[in-house]
Formats: sequence, structure tokens, C-alpha cells
Amino acid sequence: MRATVWLASIALVGVIACADNNRTADQTGRPATSPPETQTKMAPSSPTTATEPSMTGLPAMSETDRALAQLVKDSLQKNAEAASVTENVQVHANNGEITLRGSVNSEQEKASMGTAAQQVAGVKSVDNQLEVVSASRS
Repeated sequence: MRATVWLASIALVGVIACADNNRTADQTGRPATSPPETQTKMAPSSPTTATEPSMTGLPAMSETDRALAQLVKDSLQKNAEAASVTENVQVHANNGEITLRGSVNSEQEKASMGTAAQQVAGVKSVDNQLEVVSASRS
């Protein structure tokens, strides 16, 4: 009789341990102790493009917005007055409204970039938030 009670106790502890393991399962339903190679791998997130960096406070761009932002970025790179600082400029589009952020070397470069962006077909307005940063800092 004691052996039966003892075996039943061991079985009960095993059942409780299994139930506890199921409560700690991750969102995929696999136990938290499953080996990493059996867990579902997430697709890597798409890299941030030159036209869609982290621009906090701005809405996500649709495919159409991304295409327009890329057209503006390409136009800025072709602009002789602005080409040298284009890598410092982020372009965001939202329904034809373009936001430029980043840094340039002069007010002339800032104005030139705003003008170049405004001339791209499909652009309704330009919010030029570029900052002029002096190249000769001490």
C-alpha cells in the first residue's frame, strides 16, 4: 500500500511539472525549454532605406509614398548644389507632402534642396526641416 501511495505521489509530481512547463510555453505554443533550432524563425526586418529612416512623429509611408520619396531623393542626388550632402538628408512622403530632415552645410544648400524637392512631379508641398551645420566647428 505504501509503495502505491509513493508511486502515485511521483506520478502527481510529474503531472504538475508538465502542467507548469505548458504554462511557460512561448507564444508559438512550444515549451520554453525547446531547442532554438525547432522554434519558428522570424523573417528579418527590412532594412531602413535612405528614404525611410526612423523619422519619429511621421506616419508610415505607403508604397506610393515610398516611390515618391525615392524620386525626390534621386532628384536631390542629381542636383549639383546639393549632391554632396544628400547622404545626410532623409526624405519622407505622405500623400504628396514631403518632409526633409537632416543636416546641410549652408542656407543655400537647404534652400536648394527644398526647391529641388518641390519640382518633383507629384510633390504638393515641402516641409524643409533641414538643419544648417557649420563645417568649420572647433
